[in-house]
Amino acid sequence: MAHMNRKMGIPSFDLTGKTAIITGGTQGLGFGMACALAAYGCNVVITARTAAKVEDAVADLNENYCKGGKALGIPADSSRQDQIQMVIDETVKEFGELNILINNAGVSGPTALIVETREGRPEYTAADFEKVIATNLTGTFMFCQAAARQMIKQNATNGKKGGRIIITASVGGLIGGKGVVAYGASKAGCLSLARTMANNFGRENITCNCICPGYVVTPLNEKFFIDENGNQTDYYRQQSKATSVRRLGTIEEIAGPVLAMCSDSFGYMTGTYILCDGGQSIPAE
Repeated sequence: MAHMNRKMGIPSFDLTGKTAIITGGTQGLGFGMACALAAYGCNVVITARTAAKVEDAVADLNENYCKGGKALGIPADSSRQDQIQMVIDETVKEFGELNILINNAGVSGPTALIVETREGRPEYTAADFEKVIATNLTGTFMFCQAAARQMIKQNATNGKKGGRIIITASVGGLIGGKGVVAYGASKAGCLSLARTMANNFGRENITCNCICPGYVVTPLNEKFFIDENGNQTDYYRQQSKATSVRRLGTIEEIAGPVLAMCSDSFGYMTGTYILCDGGQSIPAE
């Protein structure tokens, strides 16, 4: 019996010829995302505040990860509007257009409670709160706005090629966490921002989504999870028990979903998020 030719297209994650900006892209999750995109042909522009870190990460990307594309580093503060626009302008000058923005830059802020309790832990101050919101939410909004403006401008010239905007939110934006007042609020705001942008930019073929990681071991937090002998710490084991898979995540396990979200194969997904938390947000047995 002859089989029907169903003419099913095979999903592609090839990003050859596309250009992405990844904020906070010199280490941890941001660098992992940059590596994944670069390995699939994308030009990647990474930003961070420290010029030396940017230079080192770009050299690593160009030498070890770029496959057909190129990495460019631009030192910049993602909470400053003038520097955000400078990054957009330099990206377009170098590569001709902007196709993908990954808003990954963020700060955690101090660990404090909303109101002081008998535990003796400090209260969260308004200044602390505003500092976290300025980077994690206001800065994200301004970068999204500038990127969308550029993508819409490109649409007017080249047809509705559209674009992808992805925000690194967090499981902390979905569930309340003790002592991370502003961080959780900022990430919840990012989830709402992505939905609003998706509604605003959908007709321009610009999708807007979030990635929501749980605990992931990165160079910044590794000292809390891995001891000097390379063994898991008590803190690692404690946090692992809060997940269904009984372990913490890896950078690659976050970079993979982000790569997919950047591709043409995820063009129908917008205004939502991928939760990548090992089951932290559901009751663990």
